[in-house]
Amino acid sequence: MTQLLCTVLSGGALLLGISVDLILLGLVQTRRLKPAVHPELRRGPFGTVAVQFVLAATLFFALPPLLSTPRTEPAQAHALLVGALLYALLGGCAVASSLIYARAAFVPTFIGPRHTARRASLKGLIFGLAALPPVAAISMGVSAALDALGMEQPPQDVFLLLTDDSVPCGMRLSLIAAAVFIAPVVEELIFRGILFRALLRHRRFAYAALLSGAYFALVHLHAPSFLPLLALSVAFSAGYAATGSILTPIVMHTLFNGVSLLVYFSGSG
Repeated sequence: MTQLLCTVLSGGALLLGISVDLILLGLVQTRRLKPAVHPELRRGPFGTVAVQFVLAATLFFALPPLLSTPRTEPAQAHALLVGALLYALLGGCAVASSLIYARAAFVPTFIGPRHTARRASLKGLIFGLAALPPVAAISMGVSAALDALGMEQPPQDVFLLLTDDSVPCGMRLSLIAAAVFIAPVVEELIFRGILFRALLRHRRFAYAALLSGAYFALVHLHAPSFLPLLALSVAFSAGYAATGSILTPIVMHTLFNGVSLLVYFSGSG
């Protein structure tokens, strides 16, 4: 029953995403919707120092797993959860340090005055649904190419742990909460709110979105997911550029992670 429910919910989200894509495409073609970068983002307070804070925090989190030894499943789940919390702490420190160095306040810098929280979140839901079908298509294309080459495609560790009965239920629920709620907030603040915005001050949107997106995909340390994550990051950057509010990519990221879990639990991941 649970697998069927996950299949229905994930499939419904993808179908709704296709509908949203068609509507947005029609609005763009009739010039009722004009993609543009919010002007306040180009006047952001972050520069080289803020980028260094972000790089230090993300590399500190990303490098240890490359050097660690394999653990038993419950111990690995515990280490992954502790790592997620440490990541949130380091990311928060990087954001706070960047704001202090730039002498900027959080709400005016990341939320902006022109979009209310409700409106920015609603646009995040719409743009997040629109991002699901193209990212899914890229993911299936990468999977098909790797299958044709005879290469293995191991899932990310968090997915394996969530379906392992040896991992306590409470630990699995904590991992889900970290993936769906904690990770989107932290990652959007540092990758879009600081890194993408710092690049956007002196570069065009495509350059800033692709460069920050490539780094975002790299630090996830999962080669089969590089292209889908790059495309997803560009979509998050586009959502942020459209509203100027960090709430938009946070909602997009939360939606994507939630649907990804549904897809995996449905047996299609």
